[in-house]
Parts: sequence; structure tokens; C-alpha cells
Amino acid sequence: MKATEEIPVNYAGAVYGTILSMAVIAASSKDPELGPVAIAGWAVATAFVFFLAHVYSAIVAVGIARPMKALGLLRKEARSEWPMVQGAVVPAAVMLLAPIGLLPEDDASFYAIWTGVAVLFAAGLVIGHKEKLGWGRSIIIASINAAIGLLIVALKVLVH
Repeated sequence: MKATEEIPVNYAGAVYGTILSMAVIAASSKDPELGPVAIAGWAVATAFVFFLAHVYSAIVAVGIARPMKALGLLRKEARSEWPMVQGAVVPAAVMLLAPIGLLPEDDASFYAIWTGVAVLFAAGLVIGHKEKLGWGRSIIIASINAAIGLLIVALKVLVH
């Protein structure tokens, strides 16, 4: 890969990371011994482990066949998959508003998950705009993204 070669933004990874983070927040918030900081940490740590798994699997799939290119592939895959971790950060960051007094601790996970729904909707609009799909199709994509987020909200309600 040339130094000037641009890696396309991995919107799928960012969406995946957001959904993953929301699911971890929903599930881990059931444990009364875990506070908002721990839950946020678990959400980001889980996304990071999935990031490592994606990068590793790409290396294994191609790197074994071409070991001399493995390091370049590692860099490329790490840059490509990093949006998965970035997508997890926003819902996790909302959890961190509770310890500093900006959100009630008991409701932080709901705020984090609803923020995730908003992020997923916004990501759908960005993807639609980037692909020049027009407002109608962009809103459909955004709504599907948000609907998946709402499934996580339902999980949260069922868990509690």
C-alpha cells in the first residue's frame, strides 16, 4: 500500500461499534455492582476486543499466504477497523456524565442507549448523503439504523 493511498471511511464499522456498545451497556447495566465508569469501560473494551478480532482475522486470512505483506496489511486493517472502536465511544462517554453529576446514575444507561439511537440515525443520514441517495432513501437508511438501536432499547427494558 502506498503512503498516499486513502482508506475509505468504514461506516459499517462505526455503526457496528455503536450497536455493540449499546448492547454491552444494556446488558451490563443490569449488574447493580457495576457503576457508570465500569459500564463505559466494558463497552469500549468490548469494541476494542472486536476490533482486534477483525484485524487479526484479516491478517490470518491473507497474512499467512503472504507473510512479507502482513505488516502493511496490519496497518491497513487497523486503520480500516478503528471506526468500530470510535463508534463505541459516544454511548460510553454518555455513561461518564453520571459520575460528574450531569446525569442521574440510575438513568445513565438509558441516556447512553438513546444517544446511541440518535447516533445511528445520524450515521444513516451521513451514509445516505455520502452515497448521494437523496433525502428519502437517506431517511429510510437512518430509520433502519435507528430501529436496530430501538431493539437495543427493548433489550434494556427487558433486562430491567
